Amino acid sequence: MLSSVLAVVLGLGVIILIHELGHFLVAKAAGMDVERFSIGFPPHVVKLRRGGTEYCIGAVPLGGYVKVDLGTSGNTVSDVSPAKRMLVVLAGPGSNLLLTAFLFFLVLGVTGRSVSLLPAVSSSGEGGLGLAAGDTLLAVNGRPVDSYTDAYVALSSAPSGSISVGTPGGRVSRSYSMDPENAPGFMPLIPPVVGEAPVGMPAHTAGLRAGDTLLAVDGRPVAGWNEMVEMVRSSGGRELSLAVSRGGVRDTVRLVPVETDGVWRVGLLPATRQVVERLPILSAALSGAELAVRGAAEYYSTLFRLFSRPRELYQSSGGPVYVAQTLSQQASYGLSRLLETVAVISLAVMVFNLLPIPILDGGQLIFLACEAFRGRPLPKRTIQVAQQVGLFVIMLLFVVILQKDISRLIPG
Repeated sequence: MLSSVLAVVLGLGVIILIHELGHFLVAKAAGMDVERFSIGFPPHVVKLRRGGTEYCIGAVPLGGYVKVDLGTSGNTVSDVSPAKRMLVVLAGPGSNLLLTAFLFFLVLGVTGRSVSLLPAVSSSGEGGLGLAAGDTLLAVNGRPVDSYTDAYVALSSAPSGSISVGTPGGRVSRSYSMDPENAPGFMPLIPPVVGEAPVGMPAHTAGLRAGDTLLAVDGRPVAGWNEMVEMVRSSGGRELSLAVSRGGVRDTVRLVPVETDGVWRVGLLPATRQVVERLPILSAALSGAELAVRGAAEYYSTLFRLFSRPRELYQSSGGPVYVAQTLSQQASYGLSRLLETVAVISLAVMVFNLLPIPILDGGQLIFLACEAFRGRPLPKRTIQVAQQVGLFVIMLLFVVILQKDISRLIPG
């Protein structure tokens, strides 16, 4: 329990600290006075003044702020150019992007990333390789196969040859010929055992946890993981009854799938064999940067797409309770998973802060861009009205997201 609390505090603390530190350092470099640097919101429990700046720790750990005059309050005209002030604003979200890239680098090159190895066992008699349900692919052209990934690599590079297969009657060998694009020619048989039930998804809310065995969906027996997935996807979003076994005790849970990207899901991941992989340091650094940039682009793409589907946007939203639960859960899977989660949340903080809403960084950028275009600040009244609207929007979002958090804690 203590480790989970520390994971939440440290995870959120690092994200907030790096974001505000970005604003602070660039403001100082631009020659701007920073009145206050605060981690957490008032009332402040710690205050320390150094070099004209008051450093504070607030009692409300839901964020932080740097108090610096950007000239967007409507009360003063800054003698620092709009371009430099825009850099100050961008420095916070930019720092979150750099933090994300660094954390991905640590996972890929230092702590290692857990990768699932699916079994090279056929789930059905369908497929171009001619394997029967339950058959195990043992070797391709004399090369041992240890996983579904091994099978794909071996078969995609050799359109014909010989395979060795484990069957109920023993080990047999036979020739094969197939289009490499159809490799590996069978679907893996994955036992219907839960490996993870992510926080916020219907399965977690319904009480499913790692180690549970799925027995049936709406009375239809489940022999493999893929069968369960197909039943959920074809549900149309209606309530499902899942029969499960936990510690030898049979139970039944009811849940309603959610639709994401046109697919119905309940939020379950299978229990599979895990191996830890590490990249060379340079490759890890490049891949970390690529993952951060690509992740940001995907965040914005998904966000803009979801704005046309409010119901799905609401279902995927999460506030402080959701974030804390997620950090706590992922910390239980080890340091790598915790670092990955902090990286993803840091990216979400960047994306949120750059939304074009007054009082957020994105809104400040719009004010400064208008000032640069006009050659003078926007009228004081315009700024005040925009900020009041922005504050109302943020408060409304906070209430909606908090309600969603509570609904996850108290389902039904």
